[in-house]
Amino acid sequence: MVRLVEKIVVTRPVVIKVKLTPRYREILLARLGHALELAERELKRVEAELGQLQGKSQAEALEHLRREKVAARDRLRQQYESVKNLPLGTELVQGRTESLVEVGVGDEASRLGPVEIVIEEGKIVAVREQGL
Repeated sequence: MVRLVEKIVVTRPVVIKVKLTPRYREILLARLGHALELAERELKRVEAELGQLQGKSQAEALEHLRREKVAARDRLRQQYESVKNLPLGTELVQGRTESLVEVGVGDEASRLGPVEIVIEEGKIVAVREQGL
């Protein structure tokens, strides 16, 4: 026997965005700058080790690691420049989560769709239902 229910609680995706303000740009650039410094230091360490190695297999492994570190550093540089040049007011995705929503017979199906939460200067300024 099938039992009909009137309401059910389901999960839906939530995208958390932060609006780019001068203050938030400074914070992002500081974080990226710090990460870039760490990447540069790590790259120099790997290059120094590479210069001291005698064995070919070890050198090949370290060279592979060096290429990965260079790629990571270059990605950070690109992100840094991108953030510097983004227009103020741009909404940047900061994270993703899920929320619970109760839906029932007769509700709009759009309630099942994703939701965006927009944050500006530490305060929620918008909650948007995206619909299906």
